[in-house]
Amino acid sequence: MISPAVRGVVTTTALTTVCVLLPASAAGADAGDKDIEKVTVTGVTVADNRPDGVRAGDSWTTYLKLYTPKRKRAGDGTSQCTAVEVTARKRLVQCTRVLRLKKGSLVLADLITHQGRAAVTARTAILGGTGHYNDAEGQGTVTVRRDRIRFSLAVDD
Repeated sequence: MISPAVRGVVTTTALTTVCVLLPASAAGADAGDKDIEKVTVTGVTVADNRPDGVRAGDSWTTYLKLYTPKRKRAGDGTSQCTAVEVTARKRLVQCTRVLRLKKGSLVLADLITHQGRAAVTARTAILGGTGHYNDAEGQGTVTVRRDRIRFSLAVDD
C-alpha cells in the first residue's frame, strides 16, 4: 500500500509535468500554423442601453450591424459590458461579444480602459464559435470609437 505522503509526491510530480509540458507542446503545434483566418469587420451601433452616468457594477447591452472593410453587410453582433472600475479619469469595462457572420458566430471577451471620449484599442480573446468557426480560438483587437467598433481578429481553427 502506498503511503499518503508518497501518493502526494507522485500526484504533485505528475501534475507539474503536465502543466509544464502541455503549454510547450500546444505552442509548438501552433507555430507556423497555416489555418489562421483574418476577420475584419466594423460594428455600427443600432441600439444601446448604457446608462448616462456609468458607475462600477453597471451593465449594458449593445446591438451592432457588422460591415466588411468594403462596406458590405457582414452580419450583426451584440456586446454585453460591465463597468468594473470607474474614476474621474477612466472607466475599466469588461465585455463579452458575439459576432454573427455569414459563416458562423464568434464569441469574444475583452477588458478595455476608456479615458474620456478618445478612441481606444484593446486586445480581445476569441473564446469559441459556431458553424465554420466551431473550433475557433485566437485573439485580435477591438477599436472602440463612439458608436463604432472595429474588430481585427486572427481566428485559428
